[in-house]
Amino acid sequence: MTTLDAIKKVTLVGALVNIILAFIKIIGGILTSSSALIADGVHSFSDLISDAAILIGAHYWTAPADDKHPYGHHRFESVTNLVIGIVLIITAVGITVDSISRIGANDPTNPHFLALLVALISILAKEILYRWTLKRSLELGSSALRANAWHHRSDALSSIPVVISVIAAPFLPPYFYLDQVAAILVSVMILKGAFDIVLPLFIEFCEQSAGSDIVNSIQQLASNDNDVKEVHAIRSRCSGSAVIADFHLLVEPHLTVKEGHEIAKGFRSKILHLMPNLTDITIHIEPYNDEHHSL
Repeated sequence: MTTLDAIKKVTLVGALVNIILAFIKIIGGILTSSSALIADGVHSFSDLISDAAILIGAHYWTAPADDKHPYGHHRFESVTNLVIGIVLIITAVGITVDSISRIGANDPTNPHFLALLVALISILAKEILYRWTLKRSLELGSSALRANAWHHRSDALSSIPVVISVIAAPFLPPYFYLDQVAAILVSVMILKGAFDIVLPLFIEFCEQSAGSDIVNSIQQLASNDNDVKEVHAIRSRCSGSAVIADFHLLVEPHLTVKEGHEIAKGFRSKILHLMPNLTDITIHIEPYNDEHHSL
């Protein structure tokens, strides 16, 4: 199974679960007069937009490099993550506005106990889906699948206020708007998830380094290679789930250009094999100098 097929399989399973849960929540929310449950159902439908974004985006970010995109198409995965984040933000704002308007219109609700059963089913289903999607995202090295996994987790978390509101409502009659407040708490959870997805994208778009782990790993590999005297000027940046790096590799000054090239070629292959998230490496060969380490 190709990476694209694996991503599609995970996403389609998630989409099917989202459709079933969305209908159950919204119908259950209407029957039980639960604003929080209806809001939760809308959130489940918003998951379908994220699923669609992944299904479309995966066709692009898994495509090999070409003449127009020599570094590959990995940035399409970042765009997909941005779409997921925006969908979450819009959903959170919509739920908040609706809940506040109900409070302002003096429209209290008394959710039925059936809403509790629906919410518990949702929590169980979405938590299982979250764990499975996260596991597959780590296996496939996909940040978009990882973002969608959190989307599933946020759906599970967002059902918790529904449970609280249904259980507490009968014991707190003065708090007629407990259900609406719970719905607002749902939106806060969704909003946090959105920012957790979107903020790293701004760091990526600003070309920030991929992190010290990349530098340390390359230096460690160099120290274990007898043909490599030193590596320095290591630079890296993220492009979706992929990492692109370049650095200077120092070899013995008496080596021929061909010999230096072969050392760099072998070192590059070793890095790509041991660090699969590194998809493109540019190596500049320099002669090693005991006094200055480089020219």
